[in-house]
Amino acid sequence: MKDISSRKLRSTCVSLLNLKEKGAGIEMVQIDIPIAFALGQIFADAARKQLLTGRPEYYFSALAKNNLFHIFFFSWIPVYFLVNYFGWETTHMWWRKDVVTDYPFFLPVFLIAFFFSANSGFWLSTFLIRKGKFLFVRASYAGIFLYSFLWVFGLWKRTSYLGSYKEWAQGTAKRAWDTSGGEPFLYMLFFSIILWFAALVFFIIILRAEGKNLILKGDKRKSTE
Repeated sequence: MKDISSRKLRSTCVSLLNLKEKGAGIEMVQIDIPIAFALGQIFADAARKQLLTGRPEYYFSALAKNNLFHIFFFSWIPVYFLVNYFGWETTHMWWRKDVVTDYPFFLPVFLIAFFFSANSGFWLSTFLIRKGKFLFVRASYAGIFLYSFLWVFGLWKRTSYLGSYKEWAQGTAKRAWDTSGGEPFLYMLFFSIILWFAALVFFIIILRAEGKNLILKGDKRKSTE
């Protein structure tokens, strides 16, 4: 029994390390994790004035807001779609089984990677901002959003279908906008996007407001940003 469990654990870990299953085709790349990284960069950019003061209370306040946003307004969104629309969320690539629970370690590993990415984006951008590389930070998160846009619309024949990988491969998967069966997909998609965007704008405004009147070291003028 112990040997069987060990083999199952090794097999799952191999899948999570991005190795192909036999005949699995193109590897899938989640856009949620890169976007979490980009959002960490955006939070650092929005708190640029605070971070440049070098004061730890400003740093930890901005970092806390970054994590609050990801906990309450982002992390549950990919989890919801992984649980309810596994094929669509994984772009009908690589993960060929019907539901996320067929891969016992998928959700825990995803969440660890998600929050590590969100915080790494903030940490790295803090370092770069303090080195004066603001444009590099902005170019980085702009590039990630461009990549995500191209991923969704470049793979439209995959991203516009619900259903399992098997249903998609057989041509029986229905279009994402087909709600004839009472499917809540579109409602949840629009709701989550609106909530995500509104919360992001709210936090950016708060961070910018907090840094507006800070005086940076060596600068005798108050910022009007």
